Amino acid sequence: MDSKAFVVELTEQVGAFCRSFDSRPPAYSYIPCTTDDQRAMVMKSRFHNELQAADLYGAWLHSTPELEVKGIMAHSANEEVEHAELLAERIKGLGHDPFDYRPLPAQTGMFNALAGLQGTCARVAGFPLAGETVATYLIGKSLGSDSVPEWIKAPYRHINEEELQHGSIPQGVLERYAVTDDLQDAARRAVAMRLTLFKEYMESLDRWVLEGKPW
Repeated sequence: MDSKAFVVELTEQVGAFCRSFDSRPPAYSYIPCTTDDQRAMVMKSRFHNELQAADLYGAWLHSTPELEVKGIMAHSANEEVEHAELLAERIKGLGHDPFDYRPLPAQTGMFNALAGLQGTCARVAGFPLAGETVATYLIGKSLGSDSVPEWIKAPYRHINEEELQHGSIPQGVLERYAVTDDLQDAARRAVAMRLTLFKEYMESLDRWVLEGKPW
C-alpha cells in the first residue's frame, strides 16, 4: 500500500476511536468528575503517564537509527517532563503528593506493552499517533467543557498548544518510513494494541475515580 494512503487509514482509525467518547466522556477528560478529589486522582494518573512517556522516548533513543526520529524523540522526552512538572505543581497546590500514586494495572500493562514495541514505525504508530492524538483530542474536549474548572484547564492549555504544534509529525514519519508491507503490518498492529489497551486503562480509571473501585 502507498505509505500516504496507509497513514490515512491509521489516522481515520484513531479518529473514530476518539469520536467514540463524544457521547460519554471518560474520567480521563475530567468532564464527568464532580469533586476536586476526583480531579486530583485523574491528574495524578495523567502525571504518571507523562513520566512514563518521557521514559519511553528516552529508552528508545539508542535503538532508533533514523537521525531525524532520534531528534524528535529526544525533544519529546524533554517536553513530557515539562508537562509532568506543570501537573505536579497543580497536584501539590491541592495538598496532594503527585508521587504517591499507584498506577492502575491496566495502565502499567499499557506502558509495558508499548515498551516492547520494536522498530520506528511500530513505536511511532503505537505511541504518538495512537496515544497522544487521543490525549490531545480529549484535552480539547476538556477545555471546551463548562464542568472542568479553570485550575485544570490552565496547564492543559499550555500542553495542548505544544501538542497541536507537532500533531502531524507522526504521520510524516510514517509516510517516509512505513514503505513495506511488513513495516505497515507492524504499525497497524501497534495501533490496534494501543487503542485496545488505552480503552482498558480509561475504563479502569472510570471505575477507580467515579465508582470508588480499586481499579
